[in-house]
Amino acid sequence: MAFQTNRFCWYGCISTDKDASKAFYTEVLGWKTETVPFGDDEATFFVAGGKRLGHLTDPPMEGVPSHWNNYLRVDDVDASAAAAVEAGGKQLVPGTDIPPGRFSVVAAPSGAAFTLFRESDPDAEHHPGGVGSVHWVELHSKDIAADLAWLGAAFGFETDEMDMPDGKYNILKHGGEMRGGAMPQKQDEAPSMWLTWIEVKSVDDTLKRVESNKGKTIAPAFDVPNIGRLAIVQDPAGGVIGVITPPGS
Repeated sequence: MAFQTNRFCWYGCISTDKDASKAFYTEVLGWKTETVPFGDDEATFFVAGGKRLGHLTDPPMEGVPSHWNNYLRVDDVDASAAAAVEAGGKQLVPGTDIPPGRFSVVAAPSGAAFTLFRESDPDAEHHPGGVGSVHWVELHSKDIAADLAWLGAAFGFETDEMDMPDGKYNILKHGGEMRGGAMPQKQDEAPSMWLTWIEVKSVDDTLKRVESNKGKTIAPAFDVPNIGRLAIVQDPAGGVIGVITPPGS
């Protein structure tokens, strides 16, 4: 399926210790890696199910902690970045061209950042999904009302509210299709952030591999009806992801 507007299409692991992160994700999630020339440098990709899923890179500057970055496909990077600023967000990185396409980094009013992206290859396709792929992306916000208003004004996201065991949850939709979620940040010490959820065959088995590969369990396994079994983990360099086994998997 060709890339679709307002759908997350690519992912990046920004790591202060690339060797540690590479070892962790290949052992814990069964990903492969591929390193190829990239301009005057090299790029390392994570591969799931034989398809590139995301990249592994150093922080862009000193002091930036390890984290996962989510790329939202848009029709026009510069127009979308301008809309993000006009609606009350910030542009952290201006529109920039790289071989795969054009990107810009923007932040919601709460400070949660993600990347806008428009591919240069018209035949580029979304990852087919399944075990090892990104299952879901959600915003954990310290100002959920402002961020939801911003997502609607800047990108045209619609919001459906649903009841969850620990409170209200917001489904982000575009064109009637679910594209992500949003909820209040429940960890006082954590910033507003976008959390990347990876589908795994067994959350419990994955947590055993996390602990045996120098990672940490941030939120122990829990079950959500009709959603699946979930947990949140941290890699050795500090990057945080969610892991999920959907119902019937």
